[in-house]
Amino acid sequence: MNDSFSTEEEILLHFFNTDAGDDEPFLKNVQNGKFLVVLNSSFCEETFQEACQGSSSDELLETVLSHCVKSFLDQYAADSHRQQQMLCVGIASLSSFMQVNWTGPSLSTDEMVLGWLPEARHFEAVSCLEMDGEGCYTTVRHAVLLILARAVLRTCCDWLSQWPTCQWWWARALFVHQQVLDEYSPTLHAALMNLLSSESLASLCTNLSSQTRTIIHLEAARIHLYYGQVLNSKEQFAAALESAGMKMELVGALGRRTRFQQQDLAQLTLKVDVDETVEQINWHQTCNLPRDLRLNDEVRLDHIKFVSEEDGTVPAMTPVQQAVVLGMFVQTQKSQPVDELADEELLPYLQCVLIRPQWWSLQMAALLFRSRLESKHSRTVERALTQMQDLVDNISYEEPEVRERLWGLFSSHLPPYWQLEADLARLLVSLGSVNSALDVFLRLHMWDEVISCYTLLQLRHKAAEVIRQELAKKETVKLWCLLGDATDDPAHYKTAWELSGQRSGRAQRHWGLFYFRRKQYAESIPHLQQSLACNSLQVALWLRLGYAALEIEDWDLCASAYRRYCNLDPENFEAWNNLAKAYVKTGHKARAWKALQEALKCNYENWRVWDNLLVVSTDCGEFEEVIRAYHRILDLKGKHVDTEVLSILAKAVGNNLADNQGVPAGRLLSKALGLFGRLTGQVTDNATLWRLYAELTASNPVQTTETLQKTAQYLQRAHRAAVQSLHWEKQVDSCRDVMRLCSSLADAYLQCCRNCPDKEQAVRMLNSARLSLKGVTSKVTQTHTDLATGEVIPALKDLLVDLLRKLEDIISEIQRLQETS
Repeated sequence: MNDSFSTEEEILLHFFNTDAGDDEPFLKNVQNGKFLVVLNSSFCEETFQEACQGSSSDELLETVLSHCVKSFLDQYAADSHRQQQMLCVGIASLSSFMQVNWTGPSLSTDEMVLGWLPEARHFEAVSCLEMDGEGCYTTVRHAVLLILARAVLRTCCDWLSQWPTCQWWWARALFVHQQVLDEYSPTLHAALMNLLSSESLASLCTNLSSQTRTIIHLEAARIHLYYGQVLNSKEQFAAALESAGMKMELVGALGRRTRFQQQDLAQLTLKVDVDETVEQINWHQTCNLPRDLRLNDEVRLDHIKFVSEEDGTVPAMTPVQQAVVLGMFVQTQKSQPVDELADEELLPYLQCVLIRPQWWSLQMAALLFRSRLESKHSRTVERALTQMQDLVDNISYEEPEVRERLWGLFSSHLPPYWQLEADLARLLVSLGSVNSALDVFLRLHMWDEVISCYTLLQLRHKAAEVIRQELAKKETVKLWCLLGDATDDPAHYKTAWELSGQRSGRAQRHWGLFYFRRKQYAESIPHLQQSLACNSLQVALWLRLGYAALEIEDWDLCASAYRRYCNLDPENFEAWNNLAKAYVKTGHKARAWKALQEALKCNYENWRVWDNLLVVSTDCGEFEEVIRAYHRILDLKGKHVDTEVLSILAKAVGNNLADNQGVPAGRLLSKALGLFGRLTGQVTDNATLWRLYAELTASNPVQTTETLQKTAQYLQRAHRAAVQSLHWEKQVDSCRDVMRLCSSLADAYLQCCRNCPDKEQAVRMLNSARLSLKGVTSKVTQTHTDLATGEVIPALKDLLVDLLRKLEDIISEIQRLQETS
């Protein structure tokens, strides 16, 4: 391999605005978007016609085409020019497929006739795209183009090691194939992950220009995001930012959002720094870009009006750098919860792209994403609807030309045309135009949404009629599943399962969710497990399986399901929280503690998660974490008293017990005292809280006069709170607690006074203790004296005797102090 890639190599990887030489007509046609010229060339006719016309209808079209490509590459093993021509055929075929299904304008049937391919072969192409028992969207246009692209690019990837870009074009073809399927494909996923992690791809990134390397990282990040692999995508976006020479952060700046706003408030804006020393390519700006419609609202401004002109400004960026910003928008959106505050953090990314549009694909994607965000708000929903309709119309426009539409398409996150139209229809549903949306869904054969629309119109029987009509044309697994949904008849799911040869994860998923929605969790679990066995990439289904197992208290299955879900989507704090619960129930408290740590990374503001961490940390002996968690709960909740946890903490710290790491907990005494001080400042009437505070204070190895006085003071507060409880004297248990508290109080005051240099103060403290003990002994005697024997009941007798003895000691000490004063 050469130390650096040729211009042609970079052109093959991406549609750059670099002119190919006149001696490379195939390359020139690919670059200029004349894909059908390449596909209908004599080159393709000589390579494919004989094999395609002579092959049996039982032989898959992709297999026939792959055999032709292999034979060709064998024949021209030493001719790089002919090899490049074959690679151009694959690129032209994939690009033409993207044109008719993503960017437009669409091609007529006459334009799409490949003279070397028998007409009958065109009709089998859609079924050839089926993967792992699941079919593709029936609205896919000219599927034969993707079949040809797969056959050529896969073979080139295997045979042409001297052309590393073959590998990336094969990855693009696989990802496009995944996007036209109804379901995630484990086969395609495994192939893509293998390509993204291969050494040759890493080598490819190091030998290309910085901007081409940026594009590769963006496309890799997009693939990871598509499968919900947020952490992997973050690594790729970090690499893209570095190769693009960019840094960005959200910052606040004073400005106004509405027309009548009188005071400037902090508004979010995106600060972008661009390293001008990074190698750049001069790009041509696309003409006839989609319109950015103005927001004609009587209250909200079209753009935030910042106080400083520097705020909200965006440095000059190349389209590739704009693609990085757009990718970071999608990354941020995928990695945070859905709420209005999150939307405010997302809009600055889009504004950064829309302020100076350059590429058609980026402009389309940015406007689509903004419309999705604005469709949630009454002030902006009108623009969202009009803007989305304009984007749908743009697909059919003749301008700009095809090659300009394809620039940056693979890294733009732009969905295929049917998803764009479906977004418009869903927006119509949210605005109440259900019939208009229904027409769109029927045309797109989106039967899930058709059922939803008919349900909203209270015509659910019509959904079943439409699906039966489609089944009469051709039976598919998806249609049988949807008929089961429309009729609430699980027998149809069984039919779908058998039709798939017991391979369809969709059939078992619909079957399991039928029971799940009816809270028949035990019945749903076998079907959910079978569906995941067929296709483990169904992220949301792992979540439902975990919840179903949690409801029936199958803790091992619950832990297994939530663990798998958290591996696929580590940003869901509820899943981590439930995983921790399952671990606690199965006795794995250390693993539960780690799971709760992950939950807090996802949601640092939920006091219930902190409460769970508090309890589990106590069980695990993580006493320092107990104190930290308790403080965080108080920050979030205000007041929170968990006497069981506090008792364990006070005992561990007071007795200097070893924590989970084998370190004595006595080192945490000052922190524990700080926590109790904060708690007693908020809750002044909890006797147990004051008693524990006193015991913790008394455990200090350095017992000064001040420490002794604090201990007595806290016990006095505990006694006061205890006797203020209504009818405490009527219950034996509460009597016993109060009497023990009084006994500790007497001991504390006696010890304190013997070390007190001020005898008058000592007498006052002892008198206070005497009154407390006298009041308690009097009430206990009155309430719990057996009338027959005239004595206090046995359950309290020993405690009463002890209290009376200590009362006498206090009286004697008072007399002694008074005599010596």
